[in-house]
Amino acid sequence: LVHRLRRCSDCVLVGRTTVERDNCTLTVRRVPLLPEHLEQPTRVVVDPNLHLLKSPSDHALLNDGLQTILYHSLQRQEEESFLPLGDTVSLVNTMMDDDHSTTTRTRYIPMSPVVQDLQTRGIHHIMVEGGPVTALGFLADGLVDRAIIIQAPLTFKEPVASNISESVLSKAGLALMGSYVNDGGDTVQIWSRPNLPWPTDNLTNWP
Repeated sequence: LVHRLRRCSDCVLVGRTTVERDNCTLTVRRVPLLPEHLEQPTRVVVDPNLHLLKSPSDHALLNDGLQTILYHSLQRQEEESFLPLGDTVSLVNTMMDDDHSTTTRTRYIPMSPVVQDLQTRGIHHIMVEGGPVTALGFLADGLVDRAIIIQAPLTFKEPVASNISESVLSKAGLALMGSYVNDGGDTVQIWSRPNLPWPTDNLTNWP
């Protein structure tokens, strides 16, 4: 399901912690690319202080030659300390004013400016894959059109709570369209904006 979702998306977006924890590539691998989407989706990482660039060789998505965008909130001179980068890694500063002092810098980046910048790059279908803090940021800003919630029948030794409840989804303007159990035994919930139909009549047929 994750790889089918990726191949339908213009980009796959995660927070820094997801990259550090999983060393993910965020590429489409287990299913073929679609004829109308023959390129891998752009990888997007929200990394306010550019922690990933302190040890770039540790992270696969910074070294595989595919397009990656890092959104941060450092001052210009701090950003320049990480340059030059490879041709496939881009830095985008979300600060509106380069004169902000380091004392006003925040670890949190609002998601709306990220979405607006991606749209200027022709990136409109954004798959927010994780982690929970990043997903909650999109929900809080009212930027989510559809949500697929997957609950696996597993118990983790060190679980990370998502804090994405039905109440949070409802407050974000989403409504539960239905649910099903997939072939792997996972419970899948389908949420969407009430005025936005699911791409297929049968919820299980998309992606």
